[in-house]
Amino acid sequence: HNVVSGPRNAHDGHFQSDDLLSGEETFIVKFDQAGSYPYHCTPHENMNAVIVVHGEPCPNSPPTPPLLASPPSPPPPPPALPTVTLPPAQCTVVGAGPGGVLAADVMAGADGCGGSLRLFERGDLPLEGTYDTLPFFETFNKQEMYIVGTYNGAELPFAGVFGGQQTTNGGVFAPGTAAELAAGLAIGTAAAQAAQACAAASVNATYWKPLLGAVPPPVQHIEGQTLLDHNGMLATCVNETGCAWGDMLMPPGFHTPGSADSIRRRTVAHGVHGSGAPDYATLGAEVRSIDFEEDPNSGELMAAAVRLSDGTVSPVADGGKVLLAASSIGSASILARSRPDRYSSFTFNNHYYTASFLLPSSVCFPVGGGEVCGEGPEASIHSHNWQYGFVTPGNGDCAGQSFEADLRGNYPVPDAPYQVILLQMEPEMRSLGAWNASTGLIDLVDEPPTECDLLARRQAINITSASWGAFTPGFSLDSSHAAVAAWPQGWHWAGGIPLVDGSSRVAGTTNVFSADAGAVRKPFNCHTSMVSAAAGVIAGMEALGLPTADCMDHITASFPPPPPPPVSSEQMVACIMSCDDATLSAYRSCNMACHGMYSPSPPPPPPPPA
Repeated sequence: HNVVSGPRNAHDGHFQSDDLLSGEETFIVKFDQAGSYPYHCTPHENMNAVIVVHGEPCPNSPPTPPLLASPPSPPPPPPALPTVTLPPAQCTVVGAGPGGVLAADVMAGADGCGGSLRLFERGDLPLEGTYDTLPFFETFNKQEMYIVGTYNGAELPFAGVFGGQQTTNGGVFAPGTAAELAAGLAIGTAAAQAAQACAAASVNATYWKPLLGAVPPPVQHIEGQTLLDHNGMLATCVNETGCAWGDMLMPPGFHTPGSADSIRRRTVAHGVHGSGAPDYATLGAEVRSIDFEEDPNSGELMAAAVRLSDGTVSPVADGGKVLLAASSIGSASILARSRPDRYSSFTFNNHYYTASFLLPSSVCFPVGGGEVCGEGPEASIHSHNWQYGFVTPGNGDCAGQSFEADLRGNYPVPDAPYQVILLQMEPEMRSLGAWNASTGLIDLVDEPPTECDLLARRQAINITSASWGAFTPGFSLDSSHAAVAAWPQGWHWAGGIPLVDGSSRVAGTTNVFSADAGAVRKPFNCHTSMVSAAAGVIAGMEALGLPTADCMDHITASFPPPPPPPVSSEQMVACIMSCDDATLSAYRSCNMACHGMYSPSPPPPPPPPA
């Protein structure tokens, strides 16, 4: 890692570590004045944070000007533009991420908009070649970004592009279970199952299990852990010999010859519309606000028109609907800009996390006049990509909490880095957002962790360390009080949009719906793009008054769903629990035999009892 001051791609020169840090090395900065100081780790796109310094300046020290002592200055007002009024539209979708793309697609397929469907996207098409000629790693964080808000004082950028964050980040297919989706969207399980199926059928995802023979790495002390078997990737291999999937995000120095250049990105937008956009989509069209008409008796708001930043007005036809899919924070901003008296404070959900990045000892790189080698085993053992979920035990005062352990592997490249990310899947919404009229942005601030949160983190570190740490020399997660209390939040904000119970409709309105991550009331895994796609299906069908179960009749694209596992993950865990771990070799053989139950080939016979 390194430590660089300033937001990513905007180093302010205030402080920077001289070299990459490894092991237990530290970097210390003294702050002499209160303020908010953003910093980041250059090699890791998701490691961004802000140090908030309180108190009076230190005596006898030269003053250090704060970097972000006050909110960003408001942008100058745009010049007055001539108003262009479009014909009324029966269906208006704002935002073309996975949720917006699928909401518009099911409404177009159902022909429920009477031929007047509009999809507004503030960005343009993805970088040329994103799906056809560019390797996956060359599209990572390469799309145009815009500032959607501030987070603990630092600017918060999102991708503005047709297809959303799937075109520039992530790459993981993780819809969760139907029960999790039902709880997250406050809908019935049957509707959640249908929405998941339609979302999955709209993206050409490659699934880990049939690809890798369904053999995740062996895990000791797996008590309380369950293999999350829904994992896959939003990518495909275009050569005939196969690809090393760890090359998706690895730096070029670790690439397998002939592999990295053959991995292409796949998204919902690509699965439905290929490399282009439908005729009903207008790109480069930023929606600023909604004109509402208020019922004098009930006080409910009805969307009458959508206003764009260039002065264009798109009226809503009689009985028409508006679907917000501009990201949870972006959609909240549109509501706040439209009616700040109704929508000015929001509570978003997210997850906290910590990570351990480990290089095999066989990998060395030059630093100064010498070289630094990895602290892991000679070759990376955990080379596959898998997810495990577990619940901490809690204690008499605190209930257990759900966690997710993501293993970012390098299959089948042994001499490449891998990463373990431990995520706290918060049962409650914790990121508070307030509309800032002077900047035109939503300011998000973390709610401090409770003592029960800190207990859960320490217990989760112990569980993860007992399983992965016992098997991997050099693996560590910092369990000190300071480190546990300072877990940052992740990068997927969800929820925030107030909704009618059991519905995608925005509370206080008659015809506005939430059609992406903004509708997720409770987080359940760290990847929200496929959850957003399912939310878009649900909102699109509800807006037309159609049952979600019929969505498969209306989607444009159809890819085969993943094959069901031969046995449940609970059966596999029960098998592992019966293994004798007196010796590592015996335990490994037994463990692999249990994992073999997931293999497409017949499973090996279970080992005899110890």
